[in-house]
Amino acid sequence: MQRPPQLVAAVAIAGITCRIECHDAAFRALLAERFAGFHATGAPELLLRVEPTAPAPEAAPPGRPGPFARIGGADGVLTIEGAGFHGRFDEARGEGVIVQAPDPSPLETFLTAIYAGRLLRGGGFLLHAAALVADDGAHVFFGPSGSGKTTVAELVGAGVISDEIVALRPDGGGWRASGVPWRGTPLEAPVAGCFRLRKAGATAFRRLGGVGAVRELLPSAFFARADRGELDRFLAAAAALVQSVPCWEMEFTPERAFWDAVPRRARDAA
Repeated sequence: MQRPPQLVAAVAIAGITCRIECHDAAFRALLAERFAGFHATGAPELLLRVEPTAPAPEAAPPGRPGPFARIGGADGVLTIEGAGFHGRFDEARGEGVIVQAPDPSPLETFLTAIYAGRLLRGGGFLLHAAALVADDGAHVFFGPSGSGKTTVAELVGAGVISDEIVALRPDGGGWRASGVPWRGTPLEAPVAGCFRLRKAGATAFRRLGGVGAVRELLPSAFFARADRGELDRFLAAAAALVQSVPCWEMEFTPERAFWDAVPRRARDAA
């Protein structure tokens, strides 16, 4: 007889709630702990079933980077495949399943792709970025690996939304930044500014124009498939973002003094 599905949690990420179901009690407990602070009570938009298998001999320990994952699919179905795991997600129905060992890495990789696609269809996007909250809102720092995202988060220490993955979405007349549970905190705030990071010998800021800002944002965006449709949706979303949020190129030294020099709307308008 088929067992009834059991709820890990209804997880809210960037205003989108996903119900995650799993029969394995130990894995449910692990996920509930990792997703603490992101639990939601409203009706879910998405449903993802986790079907645990026995751990593969080469499986990474929980919390460590897992094996390489191939994200693909077509015709509204998103797929994931890797060593010891596979899954599919129907984007129109908002439902899917992943078969995997009880390691959170494949699930979190799949959720990243699912939310990347969902946000793009809603006019937002996921960005490789750090986001820190100041008195005037969230300051989003982005760039390739090694540009300083984790460094700026560690230097400031407080008010960190994320040091790696930030969800950006329209919110009224502005934009809102939030994190994901596997690489962030439940903090979220209106976006006050975006900063393309470059390490240098001194801290300096250069305002980016609209086209330049979109060009800088593109390499840091997450895509579920990176096909033409997703690219067009990102370009439209990024163009809307840079029209309402100031974007800067920020050269900085790895010292906390950069935080006091960051252009801030509240201070600069005084």
